Amino acid sequence: MTMLHGTRRALLGTHRFRGAYDGIANLVHIYEPARRTLTAYIGSLVRLRRASDDAEADFGYVSNGNLSVGAIVSWAGGASYIVTIYDQVGSDDVTQAVAANQPLFTANMRNGRAGGFYDGANDYLRGPYTISGAVSQPFGMYAVTQLDATVAGDGNNHTIVDCAAFGARILIRQSAANAWNIYTGAHLNGNPSDANWKIWSLLFNGVASQFWLNAVSDAAGPAGAENHAGLTIGASVLGTEWWKGYIGPIIVVDPAHSDAQRVTMQNIINAYYAVY
Repeated sequence: MTMLHGTRRALLGTHRFRGAYDGIANLVHIYEPARRTLTAYIGSLVRLRRASDDAEADFGYVSNGNLSVGAIVSWAGGASYIVTIYDQVGSDDVTQAVAANQPLFTANMRNGRAGGFYDGANDYLRGPYTISGAVSQPFGMYAVTQLDATVAGDGNNHTIVDCAAFGARILIRQSAANAWNIYTGAHLNGNPSDANWKIWSLLFNGVASQFWLNAVSDAAGPAGAENHAGLTIGASVLGTEWWKGYIGPIIVVDPAHSDAQRVTMQNIINAYYAVY
């Protein structure tokens, strides 16, 4: 089923839908093309470009909230690329107007769930936080990713997330030290990077920052004090340090998001994507 993003409408019939994240407080931004995550959200999930003729269309969800992959397959008839992932909370969407820089849409990224494949050369999505505003520390994030085996441990930075404008850095990546790394002004390195699927759970909180991979703490300590004024997915804000591999949902939460909610959120994400 295709829906217009601007009207934020959907035809759900009589199905009683409940969003997977309805019980999680303090959500600020949700970029999850695979599904509708909140009952309150009734817009499109993703905008795609059809490779055959460069036509673009918005796509929504079926009655259980999952992305309407059948409609996409029927429309595309082959490869398609991600133009926009719509923000299910604050309407600060991330987008890419240049066809050559659009990540490949993947209907079965993980566990039959949709996502994007970033080619490690020039793919990225970007958007400023103009509607909901910048996010100040402390704040948290979640991500589902897999780094391609051809670049895992290659001694280069490969970025999952950065900011949208230089001066408010927030990096999640494989660092040049071949370690999982976060950065908001200082480097916090974790365990050696690899090509396994990861659910990232992150707390950006100055000297008390921390990140968990697949529900296990990977590193804790100082990561800097810079804040978060927008999002680049798949590259650094400088347009370098490209991610090669899959990126699924990116979710931002505010300071009131508790550690207990983190555990709950990890479990909800894992139940859907079956990572660990």
